[in-house]
Amino acid sequence: MTHPPLHCPFLFHGPRCVPGSAPSKRYGCIGDFKKAWQTACTQASLPVGRKNGGYVFHHTRNTAATNLRATGNMSIDDVMQVGGWKTAHVVRHYDLGNVEALRERLGRARRKVAAVTGPRDRRQQRVPGHESAGSCTAAAQQEVASGTTTR
Repeated sequence: MTHPPLHCPFLFHGPRCVPGSAPSKRYGCIGDFKKAWQTACTQASLPVGRKNGGYVFHHTRNTAATNLRATGNMSIDDVMQVGGWKTAHVVRHYDLGNVEALRERLGRARRKVAAVTGPRDRRQQRVPGHESAGSCTAAAQQEVASGTTTR
């Protein structure tokens, strides 16, 4: 980032940020924040928005809480003050903890379940000629296949 303008108290600056102009009461100096967020994500080659499975600005709250707590130098009170949260419960809600350790525990649990249940085919078994028979019991499927239905 180049040197920030001395006339502006904001961190991010829009194209209309010039000395003598009053910043927007709603968006500060950046102008339309949604457009600025979309432009930043697009330039970083990241998907944008919930509908696209992309990034939403609100996700930065989780990242901030997790990273501030991971440093080990900040108490929950410090993180509350930086994040603007009023209760420790909210900080714990946004703090994801040690993400790498969580991924490792999840991987171990998945391997244990796979060892107990064996490999599974997630596709439902289909009875020829009956598209909706995937939810039937085995006995009902045999009846349908043999043509000896009693129902």
